[in-house]
Amino acid sequence: MQKRHRIVQLLIGVAVICCLAACEKEETYPDMPNAVYMTSNAITGPGSSASTAITNTASGKVSVSPAVARVYVNILQTKEVTLTYTLGGTAEAGVNYTAPDPMSITIPAGKWFTDIKIPVINTPITANKTIIIALATATDDVQLGLGSDRNYKTFTYTLTK
Repeated sequence: MQKRHRIVQLLIGVAVICCLAACEKEETYPDMPNAVYMTSNAITGPGSSASTAITNTASGKVSVSPAVARVYVNILQTKEVTLTYTLGGTAEAGVNYTAPDPMSITIPAGKWFTDIKIPVINTPITANKTIIIALATATDDVQLGLGSDRNYKTFTYTLTK
C-alpha cells in the first residue's frame, strides 16, 4: 500500500512540475494596432433576441437625410483622432447630396465613435445611386480599416427611389 502511495505521490509531483514548467512559458502576441473602421449605425434593438450584423453598407430613400456612416476606434483613445475621407460613387455632389466641407471628422478622446453625415438632396432618381465614403488619413498613425486586409475602411450608402 505504501508503495502505491509513493508512486501516486511521485506521479503527482511530476504532473505539478510539468504544469509549472508549462505555466512559466509566456506566449507573446502582437500588439493590437490602433485602427478606425466604418459600419452602419443601425440599431438592432435590446435583449438576447436582437441580432447585429456588422456591415459597411446602408441604404435610404432620397427623401431621407442624411446618409450616415459610423466611424469607430477599436481601442479607446486618450486623445482625439481626426480623420479625412473622400466621396465617390454614382451619386453626384450638388445634385444628389451636399459634400461636407471640410471632409474630416474627429472622434473625441474617450469616445468610441462619431458619425459621418452626408446631407441628401431630395432629387428624383430613375435608378439607385451610391455614395462611397473612403477613409483617407488618420492622425497619430491610426490604421485605416481592420485586419490584414484593412476591411471596413470604405462605406457604401445607396440612395433609393
